[in-house]
Amino acid sequence: MLSLTTQAQQTIGFEGINLTTESFFNGSNGTGGFIETGVIFENEYNEYPTYTTWNGFSVSNITDNTTPGFSNQYSAITGIGSDNSSNYGIYYSSGEVIFTGVGVFLNSVQVTNTTYAALSMRDGDDFAKQFGSNNDAGGNPDGTNGEDFFKLKIFALNANSEKIDSVEVYLADYRFSDNSQDYILDTWQTVDLSGITEPVFGLSFSLESSDNSSWGMNTPNYFALDNLVIDKSVGIEEQVLANVVVYPNPIQNQLTIKGESGQVELFDATGNLVLSTTHNYLSVLNVEYLAQGSYILKISNDKGIFSRKIIK
Repeated sequence: MLSLTTQAQQTIGFEGINLTTESFFNGSNGTGGFIETGVIFENEYNEYPTYTTWNGFSVSNITDNTTPGFSNQYSAITGIGSDNSSNYGIYYSSGEVIFTGVGVFLNSVQVTNTTYAALSMRDGDDFAKQFGSNNDAGGNPDGTNGEDFFKLKIFALNANSEKIDSVEVYLADYRFSDNSQDYILDTWQTVDLSGITEPVFGLSFSLESSDNSSWGMNTPNYFALDNLVIDKSVGIEEQVLANVVVYPNPIQNQLTIKGESGQVELFDATGNLVLSTTHNYLSVLNVEYLAQGSYILKISNDKGIFSRKIIK
């Protein structure tokens, strides 16, 4: 049974991530995500001889909201964060938000389209149709009668990473009988999450479009987010330890930790402590005995705390 004490509201707005002007971070350091105000935003980055791939979350301050196409995948159509802030988040394809420690209560989040998705829907491109058209990108009737849509679904996860509730928001909607009401979202829209009353340990996301082909969705699988507002239990303010690397993830029999020395604790999905040891810069932990599932790793010292979701 989860017990929460006095609640404190917290806004995650990505301003704690240091970026140079007109830049982004897409997980290229290979750590599997980044932490903003104690909340983990997962990502996956792979580098090959001739190309790189990523999915999950990136942080960006790109202001170019006029250039179409994949080369401009890291910008929001607003060209700026919510409330005129510099930084905002970009989501692509898959990846979860993880709240470490106890569950939190959700309040709201702000979302909008990326430039890549918005201009693709507005004008069409080599792969995706122009929204409102009766034809697909190849010029053939697609059966939609121009009643297109692009929908985001936000899922709340419990301690076992199971979906317990969800909220939907349309990033574009061309299904109105009055075509003047058709829209592609180009401002920051606040999504009310307060109707999800259970404690939440994470968030996952899915995108759905009326424009699809045999291989999947044609509309670029992106959206932008900012100012995630949660209520969490009050505790000692945690400073995040940045100089820590853990691998591999997923794990099999061993987990390697490099970086900041401190106390290591590993919690299972229900919050039970399953491992506790002292770490001194380089540690190789035997985790062969652990059951398959997800775990939260915490490393703490007098400088702060490092947290990471570990999968076995």
